[in-house]
Amino acid sequence: MRAWSLLLLVALLVVGSWLPAASARRKGEKFGGCPPDDGPCLLSVPDHCMDDSQCPARMKCCSKACFRQCVPMISVKPGSCPEDRLQCLSPVQHLCHKDADCRGSSRCCLGACGRDCRNPIQG
Repeated sequence: MRAWSLLLLVALLVVGSWLPAASARRKGEKFGGCPPDDGPCLLSVPDHCMDDSQCPARMKCCSKACFRQCVPMISVKPGSCPEDRLQCLSPVQHLCHKDADCRGSSRCCLGACGRDCRNPIQG
């Protein structure tokens, strides 16, 4: 009986750990992420969408060239990228372009001098 109680407690803790991630999404927001936005700003172009619900399946409403448009979604790993407050003195160089370019649980994060693989912040 004691083993079942322990198993139930572990199961509840696992399910509880999923809740904050699921509730952090906005209504209508699709799973998946947006590709990096490295293009120049086109400030005179109006937004084509306001949220994911206005995009076809497998597409998300993302910022691209400084306006929102429907683009193919990419898979993202759990956790968020750490904030980088440094200022780059050399040319920008990207060592990765998406999370899939990074090993293990590392994420492709934008830093002061470009994107590179970093350990994510959980939470």
